[in-house]
Order: sequence, then structure tokens, then C-alpha cells
Amino acid sequence: MKTREQIVIEIAKSVGFDLVGISEANILKDHIKNSLAAYELNYLDGMPWLNKERLIKAGSPDQLLLNPKSVIVVGVNYKQNENQTSPINSTKGRIAMYAQWEDYHLVIKKMLKEYKAILQDKLSINMDGRIFVDDGSLLEKGFAEKAGLGWFGKHTNIINPIYGSWIFLGALITDLELTPNEPVKKNCGKCELCIIECPTKAIVSPYQLDANKCISFLTIENKGAIPYELRSLIDDWIFGCDICQDICPVNDKSDVSQNITFTKKTNNYLDLVEILYMSKEQFSSRFSKSPIKRTKLSGLQRNACVAIGNIKILEAIPALIDTLNNNESELVRGHSAWALGEINTKACQKALKISLEYENDQFVIDEINRALMSK
Repeated sequence: MKTREQIVIEIAKSVGFDLVGISEANILKDHIKNSLAAYELNYLDGMPWLNKERLIKAGSPDQLLLNPKSVIVVGVNYKQNENQTSPINSTKGRIAMYAQWEDYHLVIKKMLKEYKAILQDKLSINMDGRIFVDDGSLLEKGFAEKAGLGWFGKHTNIINPIYGSWIFLGALITDLELTPNEPVKKNCGKCELCIIECPTKAIVSPYQLDANKCISFLTIENKGAIPYELRSLIDDWIFGCDICQDICPVNDKSDVSQNITFTKKTNNYLDLVEILYMSKEQFSSRFSKSPIKRTKLSGLQRNACVAIGNIKILEAIPALIDTLNNNESELVRGHSAWALGEINTKACQKALKISLEYENDQFVIDEINRALMSK
């Protein structure tokens, strides 16, 4: 006769999860302490929903479910076999690997709902449970570490021995009493390549990330202007960043995903000029089931301007000028001014001077003046 734990694992695999582990539903005291330390150091400033109360609650299963006994943590490998490096003389912007797939929040939540229903049926019990998929309501990484899915990497991602850190995580807190798995007895050792290679120095120390400097945060969660001093460090990334994962030796040897649950929604690069001319309707239609929808059109266009300025794409100058003159978003207009200043041809300088005569938004005016003075 199979044990409950065997049934829990078998059903998870049948639903499509590559990884499954069990943790006790205890309070994650150390993880809460680390999260609060990051909060006090203002490393989470750009995410106001991650306040003290929520951080404590996210590591306290007893505040999320009545009488919790176990946390079942699942993972899906999303590593692709395609070359993710920048093509030479590219006019395209890079997309983080996870965002090339269908939005994992939607897919994994659906999978967990199916999993929970099958589990209740197989065990013939009325199980209480609550599903979480990376929305800040649960410290999934902490429970993934306890459940044996992997160890905490210095880049703050969970590293699995087989799949590396290319994994989507989800969790089910339940009142089902289960024998927990043992944590993985591995760590990053002396390796600090992720810390060394991060262009913005967002990984301020092992296991500690300043989100305000992280390219993923800057291009996704950040809804305002990208700090001037960080723009040139973003290179051609327009949604997310994989640098700390690409450099990881474990990831280099990790297995490519064979999972057929997810549908690929976009390429690893997007045309930057096409983004500048994209309408809201086109954006919504193209990215409705993609994580890219999170940044909204103005955010993606802002990012495209920064990438164009960094790559210095001469062919994009007319699109940048058109964006500076006609885009309804002052955020996008301001970043197009920066890009024109970085490319800095006579046509760019002329367009900036003309635009200065009729622009009435102070942020854009400041960006134009800085672009004119910076070279």
C-alpha cells in the first residue's frame, strides 16, 4: 500500500510538475528575519506591497490557513535549449527566459488547482488547502529549501541539483499531515560569480539583493523612470534579466526542460522599433497570456528606448524622434530623449532642440536638457 507521501509525489508528477517536496508548516523565522533586514535597508522600496506585516505573514503558514500541517512545494523546469546571447549588430531587445513562456502564474495556479482536486479524490478526504504562486503572499523559496527542492543560491534563487535555478515555484499549504523531506545538503561554496558579474551590483552580498538595482525590477516592477546612473548598465535587456543565472556553473550543466505543460509565447528577442510603434491594442493582444503584460506598454517602450540608446541603433533614430514628439506617455518621451542623447548624431541633437520648444512636461524637459548637455 502506498503512503500518503508517495501519493502526493506521484500525483504532482502526473499533473506535470518536475519537482515536488514536502515541508512542515512551521514559521520561517530565519527567512522572515532576512526579509525584514532587506526591508529595513530599503532594498524593497520599489515594491510597497511588501511591507513588514506582509513579510511576516508570508513566512507564517498559521496566518494563511487554519491549522496548517504541511506545505507541498512544486517546481517546473523552464530552461530552453536556444542560444540566449546577444546577436551582433542586433536591433532587438532581450527577454528573460522565464518570460518567453506563457505566464507561469496562470499555468501553475491552474495545475495546483487540478492537483489539489485529484489529491482529495485519491486520499478520499476533505482536505483544506490554499494555493500560492509567487505573488508575495508566501515565501515560496524558503519552503522550497525546507522541502528539499534545492538550496538558496547567493543570487537569492533556489538552485536544484538537476535543473539549476531555472524553475517556476508554487505551493499548497494544507491541513494534511505529511512526513517532510530533508533539505538538500549542498550550497554554492566559494563561488560568487553571480555577485561579480551583476552589472548593477544588485547582489550586494551573498543571499542579499537590493531590488532597486536589479535589472529585472527596473524593467518590470519599476513603473517610473529608470535611474539615470543605471540605464547604461541595462544593456539590451527590455524585460527581466538572466545574467546571474547564465553565469551560474550549476545552471550551465542543468537539464533542458522537457515539460510540455507550458506554451512558448514569444521569442528571446523583440524588435525595438516595432515596440515603439506598438499600440495599446496590439500590446494587449500580443501579450495577454505573457508575463510581459505586467510592465504595460509604456514600461516596455521605456525599456526599448534605453536598449536602443545602449546599443546605439542608427536605424531607430526616426522612431525615437517620432516617439519624442508624439508618444502620449511622458515616461516614454523622456527615455526617448535620453536614447537620442546617447546616439548623439546631428539629427538627434536637432530633434532634441526642436522638441524642447514645445514640450511642457518637466520630466521630459529635464531629460532633453540633460541629453543636450551630456555630450
